[in-house]
Amino acid sequence: MLKSNKVSRRSFLKGLPLGLLGVSAIGLFSGKMISSAANRKAPKFKKGSIFTPRDSDIRG
Repeated sequence: MLKSNKVSRRSFLKGLPLGLLGVSAIGLFSGKMISSAANRKAPKFKKGSIFTPRDSDIRG
């Protein structure tokens, strides 16, 4: 009988911690990016500032 599986059990188990570490790192960084984008506030400008949007831009 020929083995169709090229990865041995030992090599799989040796690579498992590295894979779990990579997946957790990706999850951590993507979670931080999503949470920082969700918590971003719109800037507040003084009345009459050149950076204040026009009323037509605010209402739609």
